[in-house]
Amino acid sequence: MARTIPRGLSSVLEELELERPQIVTTSQLAELCKREGVKTPAKVVAARLRERGWLLATPQRGAWEFAPAELAGAYTSADPLLPLKAHAAAHPKERFALAAQTAAWALGLADRVPAVLDAAFERMPASVPDGVRATTYRPNVPTRAAKGVPALAPESIVVHMAQRPSAVRSWAGAAEWLPDVAYELNPGSVLEELAGRPRSVAVRTGYLLQGMRPDVAAVVMGAWPPRSRVRFGTGPAVRNDERWQVSDATLPFDPREMERVL
Repeated sequence: MARTIPRGLSSVLEELELERPQIVTTSQLAELCKREGVKTPAKVVAARLRERGWLLATPQRGAWEFAPAELAGAYTSADPLLPLKAHAAAHPKERFALAAQTAAWALGLADRVPAVLDAAFERMPASVPDGVRATTYRPNVPTRAAKGVPALAPESIVVHMAQRPSAVRSWAGAAEWLPDVAYELNPGSVLEELAGRPRSVAVRTGYLLQGMRPDVAAVVMGAWPPRSRVRFGTGPAVRNDERWQVSDATLPFDPREMERVL
């Protein structure tokens, strides 16, 4: 499908082709127009480029996906992370990272990306992007760059899940990819990620890892030995672990029976 170039905007499109941004915002278009000497307001430029298929809609107002000429039409990249990338472009000061299964997938530790993206924000955004499940979490271990956005490190993925069990949409599904995340854990980094958090988070982390990574669980127990009963989720308990003093109302599997991965 042929796309026409709006009169007077060829230099803008040329720069977009050279820079190849996946996401373009109104402010970025304004800077580009200023640099190219284009007097047309950025909102009008965006409208003209949208009409001709050079910019494609995203869930974020004021942010569009750029469709370069090589696509031979107004075709989206079908990037599953597009809602978060558009949000990040429109709100550059908001800090977030992929979490749970989404982070595991981006790091190559899960086979598929979930239908609803998991993201951990340092502060809950005023508006959560469509198709995103947002929680608040501030990691101690540095995030990793994965598929163009920050992702929680494996240690942070596990501790975040232990800190907010309700943030995991499917613990049954997590049993499929959690062992691959557990394999990547560094005991020292797990301690770093747990530093400054409630003892209950450390206890739930050790309880969760005891079958897959007994070495990490032992390190956690040495640093934060259980002292009182800790709940894992809400509602009636499905199991009680006396060693960790955990009353588990959430996990559909017994973490003691998970296969050791290291």
